[in-house]
Amino acid sequence: MARKPIILCVDDQPSNLQIRAMMLEQFGCSVGTATDHRSALHAVSEGPFDLAIVDYHLANGETGEEVARDIRVMNPQMPIIMLTGDSRLPQSACDVVDEVIIKGASNPGALFDLIQKLLPDAELRPRRAMIIGDPASLDPEEPSKKAS
Repeated sequence: MARKPIILCVDDQPSNLQIRAMMLEQFGCSVGTATDHRSALHAVSEGPFDLAIVDYHLANGETGEEVARDIRVMNPQMPIIMLTGDSRLPQSACDVVDEVIIKGASNPGALFDLIQKLLPDAELRPRRAMIIGDPASLDPEEPSKKAS
């Protein structure tokens, strides 16, 4: 039975967290946020999260790789997406997560698709603005396309 997914977002930039949380809420997700390694692990220990989205570069020399490794210890089954603007991510960081998204090289639709892939039983709702790259989606005479 489909249900609203609960997603933890980890980023040291509060404005990035706010934007990401708003976007995920528009997808139909519940969102928790953390700004550093310690608060991320506290959140995982306190709440039933279905998935984590972790930024790679965090403040004070911390990395999302470290956060992801510790989340894996606490909850080995939780899917983790690494979100980064760094296209030269170390292989060790890629190996500890389920998927990597490079900021600027993808769009909200790619994140939606990954969440749907990693949480196939989640109840998500695509936004019309996410499929703007599809010219048929702009034609009001065409039936709307649903993600599978």
